[in-house]
Amino acid sequence: MIKRKAIDVSAGALVDKVYVLSVKTFTERIAHIQREMKKHNIQFEFIFSHDIPEIDLDSLKTFESNKLSMAQISLVLKHIQAWKDALKSNYKKILIFEDDALLSKTFNQQFKLVIEEASRLDPGYLIFLGGADVKIPMAELAVDNLLLERPIATTEGYITDIDACKKRLQWLEQNKISLPADHLIKLIDQTSAVKSFWARPALVEQGSVTGMFKSHLDLNRQKHSWLFNMLRYKWNKHRRVVRRWIAIIKFKLNIL
Repeated sequence: MIKRKAIDVSAGALVDKVYVLSVKTFTERIAHIQREMKKHNIQFEFIFSHDIPEIDLDSLKTFESNKLSMAQISLVLKHIQAWKDALKSNYKKILIFEDDALLSKTFNQQFKLVIEEASRLDPGYLIFLGGADVKIPMAELAVDNLLLERPIATTEGYITDIDACKKRLQWLEQNKISLPADHLIKLIDQTSAVKSFWARPALVEQGSVTGMFKSHLDLNRQKHSWLFNMLRYKWNKHRRVVRRWIAIIKFKLNIL
């Protein structure tokens, strides 16, 4: 397993800005993320713009019709708003959370290590901080790197730099949007030479996946109870840990 130590420095001091994407009426989620940020001493700014009632026709024209729900459109616009604000303010690195983010107990310590690793990357990158329950190939599980190069899976928490933000906004000037936030970022980054990485171990979990919150976006999770979603998440997360140990053993025996 990856074992690294670092000084407990607030993540907010290691990037130029921390954004939290939320909805004005999501009082439970707002209270949750405020507690999370306070627990880890992270200064942040909410992005409440582009709530569903506020979405205008000009914004809707940037999307292909009937491809996404209004909730998905709203979230995409909030991510874009964060990128635009970063570009306008000339921020070099930003950290973006969605409002159901659950931070690991050692978030600040591990985040410092990730930022140190990011300083060695070429400009134009994204570092995904979640994915603890996502199934990935055995060969990737066996590699003991802090950053694993692979596309973003979900959007509960990620770091990105100004060069990547510029490339995404340039892509959006030439293309209409037909995908939800996670798939959209994956598409843009893969076609715009933005390098994507996963931090390992995962630093953030997603409350709407763990069963803490009802999902407003994922139709599959909406079909099931919070208990089912929670148990499925725990199973997937546990299976990932077991598969990593098996991968490490196979790698050491030279059979992977």
